[in-house]
Amino acid sequence: MRELNRKHRRIDRTTDVLSFGQRLPRGVRGAEARLHLGEDPDGVLRLGDIVISPGQARRQARRHGRPLESEVAFLAAHGALHLMGFEDETPRGYREMLRLGHDATRQNSVKP
Repeated sequence: MRELNRKHRRIDRTTDVLSFGQRLPRGVRGAEARLHLGEDPDGVLRLGDIVISPGQARRQARRHGRPLESEVAFLAAHGALHLMGFEDETPRGYREMLRLGHDATRQNSVKP
């Protein structure tokens, strides 16, 4: 994960999640991003790829006092948000992504 982070972001340290997808125009995010991503003929919206570090996810799950599955789900949601144009490089963006990530993985949702 450190090598991927160094190669693609020029940051020489490990990270928890990386997202690889299409570049969106500046300021485009959320539902508006869909217009720029396009759908396959079968109606599938392909956002890109998300890579999660299992070791980092395990460490963070312990630190946050939650199950590994919950941490991985949160990281997957975080990666998907990046692919939809959300950023966490400002305090405001970081707070928004935390809230959206937690909303997306809320455990009290209706079970099938």
